[in-house]
Amino acid sequence: MLDSMPVHKLRVGDKEINYKVNRNVESETLQLTLKPNLFLEISIPANSKIDVNTVLRKKKAWLERKVDEISGSKRIFDGEKLLYKGDYHKIDFVDSTSQHVRIDRGKIVLPNYANLNLKQVLKDWMKQQTEGFVEKKLVQFRKRFHLSAGGFSVRDTRKWAYCTRDKRIVFNSQLIALPSQLGDYIILHELAHIKEFSHSKRFKYVLASICPDFKERELALKRFIASE
Repeated sequence: MLDSMPVHKLRVGDKEINYKVNRNVESETLQLTLKPNLFLEISIPANSKIDVNTVLRKKKAWLERKVDEISGSKRIFDGEKLLYKGDYHKIDFVDSTSQHVRIDRGKIVLPNYANLNLKQVLKDWMKQQTEGFVEKKLVQFRKRFHLSAGGFSVRDTRKWAYCTRDKRIVFNSQLIALPSQLGDYIILHELAHIKEFSHSKRFKYVLASICPDFKERELALKRFIASE
């Protein structure tokens, strides 16, 4: 249960962001979450004597870094455009009896039906595209690196991907929005977890052996934010 407090303003670098403090009776630790819209949520235990201003001073460098990351980021859905394989495509509507989404001359074309949830239609299409991309890449990487998952699924998830202990990999349904080299990196990252589940030195060695520039790709990936 949350005891919500008013919204306040905070200067971070050259930007002013809003933040709210929630006293959470179910939480035992302090949590800071900066949303893609630059709204900061601070959750603290209900009976804690933590001084929020002190926390914000200590987290100043972290906040500045996160604000810079988000401010320079690319969103998957950006107004009338959709990110697909690293490039923005204008969303266009046509009168059609078909409900299929397609790409035509650099545009993503949707049927013009008033009763359709257009964002959901696009998300469903992206999920199908992601499934096809991942399936193809897993076959290629299995042959090239002799690494294979115990299966995979594509769904809405906060992470771009994660590996389970039974060697199944779950991918974000919006993975197809990323440039191909970053989509490859995410798949290779999770395949490396097949050999080493934790982010240990051995894991980094395995990842470097199949993706030598993984640090550069990891850094580039931070510019992209999946939509809710």
